[in-house]
Amino acid sequence: MCTALTLSTKEGYHLFGRNMDLDDNFEQSVILVPRGFNYTNIATGEAVRTNYAILGMGTIMDKHPMFAEAFNEKGLACAGLNFEGYADWEEDLAGDKINIAPSDFILWIVSNFESLEQLRSVLADVWIVEKSLNEYTPIPTLHWIVTDKEGECLVIEKTEEGLRLFTNQVGVLTNSPTFDWHVTNLSRYLGLSTHQPKEIKWGEEQLKLLGVGAGAQGLPGDFLSTSRFVKAAFLRNNAALGNDEHSGIVEFFRILNNVAMVRGSVVTGKQKYDITQYTSCMCLEKGIYYYTTYNNLQINAIDMNKEDLDSSELKVFPYRDKLAIRYEN
Repeated sequence: MCTALTLSTKEGYHLFGRNMDLDDNFEQSVILVPRGFNYTNIATGEAVRTNYAILGMGTIMDKHPMFAEAFNEKGLACAGLNFEGYADWEEDLAGDKINIAPSDFILWIVSNFESLEQLRSVLADVWIVEKSLNEYTPIPTLHWIVTDKEGECLVIEKTEEGLRLFTNQVGVLTNSPTFDWHVTNLSRYLGLSTHQPKEIKWGEEQLKLLGVGAGAQGLPGDFLSTSRFVKAAFLRNNAALGNDEHSGIVEFFRILNNVAMVRGSVVTGKQKYDITQYTSCMCLEKGIYYYTTYNNLQINAIDMNKEDLDSSELKVFPYRDKLAIRYEN
């Protein structure tokens, strides 16, 4: 269970990131992939090279980077979110298509394209194949959200109906069901308002408000994918960004904190707790990846532009999951 978000600031910056909700970590770290890095296409076994430097959260297996979300030096970003019960992959390779394994899809997008416009032009030729890195690595069930420095946003879903693309003007993505269902479901909440309603008379009875915050009364608060989509969309649509340079980053984390999972609130079938392992925020113009973790609410930042983007090696940054407190005395 995860929630992804896009947000534009008053200064013209475009932010993108997500909550990673899982009942266990996946040995994740922030990874920098340099330009010209060689890796093997999981679907075909062919050797390929990255055209652009990439920064994001993921894991490395057999020297192969696999990202949960990432962005490149040109400002194109992508995240994969669980799409269980709907994702459907092809069994065999197609000779006339671009064969990609689900685990490689983010890496393929951010290593080859500068913008959504470029990506859209080739998606009709993409063939997502049911292949894994090795026998120990499960094949994920995902759909993807992609955005760029122009602020455009796209959702990519591969179901039994084929590869489907949705222009995402809501700026939010969660999990199952399909994106178009989530958008239709938003119409159930047209009456939500940020303003306090007036007291009214119902028959002979004068009805009084039960405290403040009544304008958003009816906003769902559980952790279902459908509920998180509505809540994140409402908060994003009504976010009042300040003029401070970091106001957008503050509001970005605040929105995702409102749909983050608390340990003990959801127990999985494995009798483990779903929690928000981390929350990420990428500034696509500045090339900075920000994140917090469940145990460490301090924002950590990694600036792509301070690294050697032409290095021949992957760089893995420490995952800062230990509580950090600044003592004032």
